[in-house]
Amino acid sequence: MFSSALEAVLGRPNKSGLAVKDNIIVAVIDGLGAEQLQHRAGHAPFLASALGPKTITYCAYPATTSSNIGSFATGLMPGEHGLIGHQVWDKQHDERINLLVGWNERTDPLVWQPHQTIAELGVAEGVAVNVIAAEEYRSTPYSVATMRGANFLPADSIRDRIDVAISVANAKGKSISYLYFPELDKYGHKYGWTSPGWAALLEEVGSGLQRLRSSLGPKAGLVVTSDHGMIETQKDRQLVLDDYLDFGLEFFGGDTRSSYIYLRDASAARDLLEGLEPLGYALKGYLANDLVDAGWFGDVGKEAAARMPDVILQARSNFTLYHSGFSKQRAFDMISHHGSISPAEMRIPLLRFGL
Repeated sequence: MFSSALEAVLGRPNKSGLAVKDNIIVAVIDGLGAEQLQHRAGHAPFLASALGPKTITYCAYPATTSSNIGSFATGLMPGEHGLIGHQVWDKQHDERINLLVGWNERTDPLVWQPHQTIAELGVAEGVAVNVIAAEEYRSTPYSVATMRGANFLPADSIRDRIDVAISVANAKGKSISYLYFPELDKYGHKYGWTSPGWAALLEEVGSGLQRLRSSLGPKAGLVVTSDHGMIETQKDRQLVLDDYLDFGLEFFGGDTRSSYIYLRDASAARDLLEGLEPLGYALKGYLANDLVDAGWFGDVGKEAAARMPDVILQARSNFTLYHSGFSKQRAFDMISHHGSISPAEMRIPLLRFGL
């Protein structure tokens, strides 16, 4: 969608069919799936009123932030930009990497995501490209990997971000802006998306975006979307897979709903999948190469190929997947999760205002 915004600002046809505007704001509400918005419509009537069959789309697989913001920021599928999941194995340095917050001096963002960003493309075309987000995201390795080239406009509160977006949308010149709201995702993980506090945050974001919409002049437009949805679970739906993964496990990564299994000996992958068959009610296992061949990650380049696991486990229903040697306590404590292929995780809003 960010790539379509750039094309629209440049007066060119685009994949999303956006109208030509001078300034386009693309708001990403992390963790707000279409199903969550439908169920909580009374808390965000402005957004919910725009939701319908033609304004719902799907995020990329896996349904997780690191992959989908990567796709948003580059216009590429995860297999192309290389940020293939939440936690992956860095085989070169023999260590696990959390692609949102676990970067270190050995994980150069320009190596992990070497492709030109939409921000870089826009600046080269003479378009101002802005990131409107909390100060904590300025210059992080993930931001460098995905938004390098953009002008960072810090605003920590939801209200302040809306104020900055209003100012940018009505400025002279051509611009595209990425307006990021992480609050719903963070709160949902901790307390669940059906909680009163989550609904209160949705109200605040929804009313703020309505205020932004009402402030837009004829040369500005607004898109509201997300990177994934969420699904809630309970303690008795948590599966600890230690006993099933005794096949020379190197690393257990990915997400709680889409687990990545790295083995010391890849030839053991089929035996591992056979051993997991009794858990078919709760998960489905695949050889990662089979999903690659089926196009789940798009075209897979050398960066993604080097990080791909041997086996991928997708949780069914509202089960979540863990390994006691690799999963952290906060993963066990989470109420809402994402990563797998359920409609609650994959279906996201794609709302247009003034476009």
